[in-house]
Amino acid sequence: MDSLRNAPLDMRLSAFIDNELSETERQEVEALLATDMTARALRDSLQAADRLGRDAFEAMLKAPVSLDLVRSIKTAAPPRRAISLPEPARVPWRPQPSFGVAMVTSLLMFGLGAGAGYMAAERPKMTTYADMAGDPTKAWLDDVASYYRLYSRQSRHLVEIPANESAHIVEWLMATTGVSFRIPDLTAQNLEFMGARLFSAGGRPVGQLLYRNAEGEVIAIAFTKLIAPQDPDAQMRQIIRDDIGLVTWQGLQANYVLTGPSSEAYLDTLARTVAGII
Repeated sequence: MDSLRNAPLDMRLSAFIDNELSETERQEVEALLATDMTARALRDSLQAADRLGRDAFEAMLKAPVSLDLVRSIKTAAPPRRAISLPEPARVPWRPQPSFGVAMVTSLLMFGLGAGAGYMAAERPKMTTYADMAGDPTKAWLDDVASYYRLYSRQSRHLVEIPANESAHIVEWLMATTGVSFRIPDLTAQNLEFMGARLFSAGGRPVGQLLYRNAEGEVIAIAFTKLIAPQDPDAQMRQIIRDDIGLVTWQGLQANYVLTGPSSEAYLDTLARTVAGII
C-alpha cells in the first residue's frame, strides 16, 4: 500500500490497528504512542469503535431466523441465469479507514441490530421461547420439541401403536392422559396417519398422534391435561425452535401443540383444522 507517513493521525492509527503499516511506519507510530497522550487516547477510541462494530455484527449473526424468512427462502423461485457482459477496466480503489468512518459504521450496525430486534418483538402472534420464560406451559413445550426431534428421525420405530389399531389408541391415550379426543382424518391435507405414542413432558403424560406428508416429513399432534386450568384460549401461538415449528393452543380440557418442520408454511392453517376436529 502507499505510504501513510503524511496521512492524518486517525488514518495512520486505523492502519496501525489493522496491521496495514510497513515496519518503518509501525515503529514510528509506536514511538508516537509512547510519548503522545492524545495519540494514545485516539487509538483507544478507534479500538473501542472496532469492538463495538464486531460485537453488533456477531449479535446479528446469532439472532434467530424468523419463520417468514425460512418459508420465503424455501418457496422462492429459482433465479434466472444472468449473462455476464464485458466491462471496461476500472482503476482499483481502496478505501482508507478513518475514525469518523469507523464510528459511523459501528453505530449504523448497532442501529440495524436494534431495529431487527424491535421488528421481531412487534411481529404479531409470533413468540420465542425466551418470551415465554414465565409461561407455565414452557416446560412441557420444551420436552415436546425434544421428543419430536428424536422420534421424527425414526423410521421403523416412529410410533408405539400403529394406525390400524385406532380404537385402541383412543382408549389407551384417553385413559392415560384423561383427555377425550378424536383422531383427525387429514388425508385431504395429504397427511397419512401413522399411529400414536405416549411420553412424559413437563412431568405430565402426553399423548401424541403422528402423521407423515408426501415428502416423508413428520407432523405431530400432542395434547395433555390443562396445565393451568383457565378459560379456553382459542388464540394460537407460533413458536420456532431451531428447525422445528410449533403451534400451540388451549381447549376446554387440554393444551395442544402441533409440531413440524419450521419451513412448512401451512402449520398454522393445519393447526386450525386440527383444533376443529380433535
